[in-house]
Amino acid sequence: MSVFKSLALPMLLMVASSMSHAATPADFLYGTSTDGASLPFRYFVPPGYDSTQAYPVILFLHGSGERGNNNTAQLNNNANGALQLIGDEQLALQPIFMIAPQCPTDGWWGGATLTTAIGLVDQIAQSYHIDPDRVYITGLSMGGIGTWSAVTAQPARFAAAIPMSGNGDSSPAPSVATLPFWFFHADNDGTVGVAGSDALVAALRDAGASTIYTRYDLGGHGIWPVAYRHPLLFPWMVSQRRGSPSTITPPILRITQPTTAGAFSTDQSIIDLSGIADNDGNTIDSVAWNAVGGGSGNATGATSWSVASVALAEGSNLIRVTATSPSESTNYAGHTTFNDTLRVTRTGTPPQPGSVVVAINAGGAAYAAADGTSFAADTAFDGGSTQVSTHTVNGTADGTLYNSWRFGDFAYHIAVLDGAYTVELQFADTYNSGVGQRIFDVAIEGATVLNDFDIIASVGVDTATVRRFDVNVSDGMLDLVFANGSAGSARIDAIRVIRASGDSIFGNGFEVE
Repeated sequence: MSVFKSLALPMLLMVASSMSHAATPADFLYGTSTDGASLPFRYFVPPGYDSTQAYPVILFLHGSGERGNNNTAQLNNNANGALQLIGDEQLALQPIFMIAPQCPTDGWWGGATLTTAIGLVDQIAQSYHIDPDRVYITGLSMGGIGTWSAVTAQPARFAAAIPMSGNGDSSPAPSVATLPFWFFHADNDGTVGVAGSDALVAALRDAGASTIYTRYDLGGHGIWPVAYRHPLLFPWMVSQRRGSPSTITPPILRITQPTTAGAFSTDQSIIDLSGIADNDGNTIDSVAWNAVGGGSGNATGATSWSVASVALAEGSNLIRVTATSPSESTNYAGHTTFNDTLRVTRTGTPPQPGSVVVAINAGGAAYAAADGTSFAADTAFDGGSTQVSTHTVNGTADGTLYNSWRFGDFAYHIAVLDGAYTVELQFADTYNSGVGQRIFDVAIEGATVLNDFDIIASVGVDTATVRRFDVNVSDGMLDLVFANGSAGSARIDAIRVIRASGDSIFGNGFEVE
């Protein structure tokens, strides 16, 4: 029995007397959103509700087959298995609310509809005592896609997410890497291919996330009644709190040596790791490690594991340790994987002040600039797309740099030694023709440095501009995040990272025409 389960036993005894049956659609009340959209929804109030207690809530997003306006279809087939999250055993462990909106016919869990659906949590909280730090979201098929869209749109809202049989744009993964996820999908899903969940899980783990993924061999698209029945799912979900993921609730793998923190610095060229893997007493088939962009291998041991002599590159190294266990479904087979990551910075000789540490031609090939800077071909990016043009660019001798670019929602994660740097972001708009057609945001090391930035409003069409920002890097990785704003797509043409000197500091937003 897990620690969480044992701690929950007094609560189980306290509420058991009020429980007489598993929840069914008939136990759900009817509602309509009050934000003007009139979105129909059903909601479940746990038996024995006590207004002096704060309750967690599950926001459930149905699939495409349940769209409409009858405010009943979203709970068909017991919400395709999701009502198992509010069965007798689950409610005895933790009384919980559930909200189930119905997407309009031919609608989608996106845009204004998704915003309204998320807002239903606030609407219910006006009448009931809801814990804002324990808001969970799950959905299947179209709702699995909507679950990813919801957490990437409002990453600070949720405590945990459970997407099933979904997909999505992986580029926002770094922005939600600290959120607990448990994905479910089947390899033989002929409706929404498993590659979508594979990609999202990979992007999250490459961004340093600790993510759980149950990947069945069989079951096709409709795996949901089996997935929602996973014996560890509900205890894992309700143990999560916004901004403070559980470090004890299985399935979980933890790196404990050389540190329990997420980052570590050393001047050594190799490192030893050890830790624990907890699957609540169930089988763990293997534990393996890999350094992103480097080596890989198997750990020694399972519930208590160790890895010796992992080679480190100079600068930042992201090392991932992953446990593999059976899926807990005899009929569907497959595996569940769960991981932890450690970012290790191998320190070395700091670069000289004023030296160009990194130069990247975003969206383009390697390029030698007029000032002698050697720009590498586009690298270290996560997400986005590329495009080229052949315009004459004013204000620069390097028009080639500004005729290839990366655009959309994307990020760059650049390995550097810890310390102070000046980041140069080079922009031109050779695609749009007027003010207000491209407005976007840029964040460096988690801080917004450009808000509602409009290149053309700043310098005009087909004109180069350079924005410089001073940053301090303390984890061996320089993170640049470009996010679409109110119009068009974010864009970057080139990036230079310069080791800062003590007497040469630019103010944020300093611009060179």
